[in-house]
Amino acid sequence: MKKIYVMAAFLGAGSLAFGQLQQAPQQISKNTEKATTNNYTTKAPGAVLWSDDFADPNNWVIAGDGNQGTWVIGVEADLPNPQYYSTITSASAANGFAFFEGVQYLLTPPVEMQNAWIEMATAVDLSAENVVTFKFDQSYRAFNSDFTYVEVSLDGGTTWEQTTDINPNTATNSSTTETVVYRNFNVNNSNNVKFRFRWNTTDDSDDYGAGYAWQVDDVAISSLSDFDLSTDTHVYGSENAGTVIPYFQIPLAQTAPIKAITTVTNQGSADQTNVVFTANETVNGTYTGTSSPKSIVAGASDSLVATTDFTPNAVGNYSISYTLSADDADDVPANNIYSTYAFTVTDNLYARDTSTVAEAGTYYGWLTGANASPEEPIEPGNIYDIFNTTDVTGIDFQIGDLAPEGAEVFGQIYDANLDPVAGGETQSYIIQSGDEGKYVTLVYETPLTLAPGEYVVTVQCFDTQFSVASAGSSAPQTSFVYYPNETTWYYTTSTPVVRMNFDPTLSVENNELANLNVSQNFPNPFANETTVLFNLKETANVSYTVVDLTGKVVANVNEGTTMAGEHEITIDGSSFANGVYYLNIVAGDSKVTRKMIVNK
Repeated sequence: MKKIYVMAAFLGAGSLAFGQLQQAPQQISKNTEKATTNNYTTKAPGAVLWSDDFADPNNWVIAGDGNQGTWVIGVEADLPNPQYYSTITSASAANGFAFFEGVQYLLTPPVEMQNAWIEMATAVDLSAENVVTFKFDQSYRAFNSDFTYVEVSLDGGTTWEQTTDINPNTATNSSTTETVVYRNFNVNNSNNVKFRFRWNTTDDSDDYGAGYAWQVDDVAISSLSDFDLSTDTHVYGSENAGTVIPYFQIPLAQTAPIKAITTVTNQGSADQTNVVFTANETVNGTYTGTSSPKSIVAGASDSLVATTDFTPNAVGNYSISYTLSADDADDVPANNIYSTYAFTVTDNLYARDTSTVAEAGTYYGWLTGANASPEEPIEPGNIYDIFNTTDVTGIDFQIGDLAPEGAEVFGQIYDANLDPVAGGETQSYIIQSGDEGKYVTLVYETPLTLAPGEYVVTVQCFDTQFSVASAGSSAPQTSFVYYPNETTWYYTTSTPVVRMNFDPTLSVENNELANLNVSQNFPNPFANETTVLFNLKETANVSYTVVDLTGKVVANVNEGTTMAGEHEITIDGSSFANGVYYLNIVAGDSKVTRKMIVNK
């Protein structure tokens, strides 16, 4: 993208983190939320210097700034709202674990800023260690402005020198897949070391300052392993304009080389040699890519890139697994387990989201402007890379939990500057009663030809009580939401279920059935008056409305019975304020929407 659209930045505890789109809390559905299991056997990570399983609450001190909420040591029965998140599955959970729950405040606002911690009651002598490994089990589900920190003090808790955000990349309404955490900390041979867990929110505006919950258990401090490679980042997908994006449904005509990149840190005490990153396609078995071997000295980091990319060449399912190897077996394999990239090559559908059940009406999350203060309509969408010139015939999307009957929805395609593409607006869809979760295809009247490049594909609705389903997470600056009342684009780390459709039968079928064809208004933008041409195949009653971005109807005209043939409408906009408007022309059962801009 040529422009940068930052949603929000929150600076707290010495760590920069980007805000996620504000959403309503969702109950967890064990039938639809996918769980990740890491099948590995953990070797001894080093000598255990201290450990605790929360069986004795006296080993911990609970404190905070007193604004809202506190840590609790308890068991599963003590969780206030476990229907909203997964319960921790640590080995000693039955003996007790520590948790902070924020969702209870979201359910009964107002929500205040939260800053609460639980720390070791007694300092540990680590004078024999320069760096140690801090390990614990966790269960965490993210929301909008919550942060999960581990901090270390080298003076018995007077000051806290080091802060690490444990779950910075977990998307809103998503659970972390890292259930066993290993992090290294410098203790500088101190004999007075304490660790603590801190829950923090940096924003209490609009009642979105809380999160779901963070549960921790089975804490241990160990000396460094000899051999411990840790994965810092893992990037996979197709690259365009310097951005690598994973697509989960890819039209065969848009397949491109799939890259595999990782950054690895040597957290062990010994240098690691012959470190290799490997990518394997496991369904068809047609691809193996490896990085050039590298040596990584203790404490250093390096990037590993598979030297051969993979380009699928047939319709079907694919799955690429990733592994890390070195000359010496890793003592802590839990911190270099990679996610598998599973995707489908299709005939016509292009999808960024991870949902495989959207067409069946099941949704994982949603994006809505109904929770904003004040409420406002939103326009969510995703970046898509077009690698080969193509004709797009429709935009598919899934409605979320809010489906206001009678509301109008249409799709739009923008270029890399977020300027509307000529002819990029689809025909509209009118929401019916019971459309929650419905999968909808918004059709183009005539196919829209797109040259290679980067585009943003969105859906729009005038109603604030409208939501679009989401599934999976997006890297910052690759999925967006436009707030028309603010005339501002924000990025979101939740991926809207908004897809491109290249099915050649969509527009052809629509053109055969349509009775109404409408030109773009001219001039556009206009100051006081603009003209629209339309053609009727059959005689019909014609009417039109002009609607502003708030959904207010500013013009409502019935042209009456109109004969087949060419006609024109002149719209008087002398009383319209500057801004964007939508012209809705109805002829019998046919309806077409055009975007107009007033600029005086």
